Amino acid sequence: MKKIPVLLLILLMTASCAFGCTEKPTAATTEAVVTEAPTEPAQTEAATTGAPATEAPTEAPTEAPTTEEPETEPVTFGEFVIEPDETATLAVTNVYGDHMVVQRDTKIKIWGTSNKDGAEIRGLFMDDEARATVADGKWEMTFSPKAATAEPQTITVDDSCGNTVTINDVLVGDVFIVAGQSNAEITVTNYQNIYSKVNFDQNKPLRLFMQGADGVIAVKKTTALEPSEEVINPKWRWKIATKAAIFEFSALGWCFSEELLEQIDIPVGVVCTAANGAKINELMPPEMVKEFKYKTGGNVAPSQYYNALVHPFLRMKFKAMIFFQGESEGFAGANPGPKKYARDLEALFTEYRTRWGFDFPIYCVQASDYTAEGAKTCSNIGQIRAQQYDMYKSMKEKGVRLIPSYDLGADEGYFNYFHSPYKRELAERILKLALADLYGVGTADEALAPEIAESTLSADKTYYTVRFNNVGEGLTTSDGGTEVYGFAIGKVNKLTAVRAEIVSKDTVKLYLPERAALNGIGYAVESHVNKETANLCNSYGIPALAFYK
Repeated sequence: MKKIPVLLLILLMTASCAFGCTEKPTAATTEAVVTEAPTEPAQTEAATTGAPATEAPTEAPTEAPTTEEPETEPVTFGEFVIEPDETATLAVTNVYGDHMVVQRDTKIKIWGTSNKDGAEIRGLFMDDEARATVADGKWEMTFSPKAATAEPQTITVDDSCGNTVTINDVLVGDVFIVAGQSNAEITVTNYQNIYSKVNFDQNKPLRLFMQGADGVIAVKKTTALEPSEEVINPKWRWKIATKAAIFEFSALGWCFSEELLEQIDIPVGVVCTAANGAKINELMPPEMVKEFKYKTGGNVAPSQYYNALVHPFLRMKFKAMIFFQGESEGFAGANPGPKKYARDLEALFTEYRTRWGFDFPIYCVQASDYTAEGAKTCSNIGQIRAQQYDMYKSMKEKGVRLIPSYDLGADEGYFNYFHSPYKRELAERILKLALADLYGVGTADEALAPEIAESTLSADKTYYTVRFNNVGEGLTTSDGGTEVYGFAIGKVNKLTAVRAEIVSKDTVKLYLPERAALNGIGYAVESHVNKETANLCNSYGIPALAFYK
């Protein structure tokens, strides 16, 4: 019986050796394990939700991508056999071109056409090779993610029929899209206060792709009838930021990118998909237009600005979108008007993200003020601000920001009152938030506008207390006092101004007149407001968001 424990001990020691003395994997074994990993890695929570990060990254901003995709093991291709065919054609999408910027740290799609189904297509980019086969006259291939570089690169695409297309001076960095209507499209040349201060350094790693309404209006009865796979105007292409290119580019997009390059050491590309006078239904895909039963547009038919300006870029990844639109729904008698704008805007953002295939951050500008003169025709613009806030409430946990601009409207008497000259100031406000969200420069708490958290009616119905978030060191006013202008009560289209004052760090008290209509509370939702007539802000000087509840 005493032999049993000894035998057990021997067995245990043998088992221990079997598990603990196993030979370490060889390099070949390790490589085999890696190559069997899934080719589509699981996304992080931030990438899935698109919610902007508010905590500073552990690395420097130049090395802190938000759309990082782990590199996969390189694929080994067979020999690329070329059999010359003089009848064969090869084209690369004109979304691509010399002097472009491709989005860093994410897979890079490139696509095009050929008249030879079955032909093999090869792409070479930064020591990376990709392949595709032509089917139904089209091809598409994907390069692995690339780190940012300001060193000019070359993309070469050739086919098995002997054709070659070369794209030169390609940078890898962060790409932004500027979308909406005229306050997003209007160019630098319209603003002497901007272009007189431009530093025309074309050696900066900045590239611009300008599109606009005029080119779409010219072809609205032909090319813009259906979603276009290609950029419709051959003059619209990637450009180095020369003096001429800057003057022709979106003032908002230019000011944003110029200020951004002062903060980060990464190439920047900006694409404008905005169109002067665009109604929201003109920016919708055709399927949305049909779902919402829109029949008429403005300058073009519903969906035509989407077809021509947005659709060609759906396969191109980018960092974030800046969106400024709503004035066309703010006009008296506009169809569609303000009543369904929150629904439409939320649906548009959701659909754009679905079609692009990722939840990109969106920086939406809340409608500006257009002076007393503009308010005569744009009488519903206050309701648009309220609708934009309703959209924001629904989407702020999904990576959508809302930036106030009513205090940056044109001054009274300014000749172009629908297009405020304060584009640089607005760009700086957007940038401060984007830097915190995307690069860990500063914090979102220092860049967010005050927004209503809750409101409480007193028991005797003589006053409301309204508490705010994002107050910094405390609420204040643009004139430094405690009396607040801009609050009103009643129906959103029939408001009565009320006296209000700051009573604590985060709370404003509204004094109600006798027999007041208690339908709702509004702030900065009149058709004409500015920093004097809506003066509430936080300690960082950021105005409170307009709202109605």
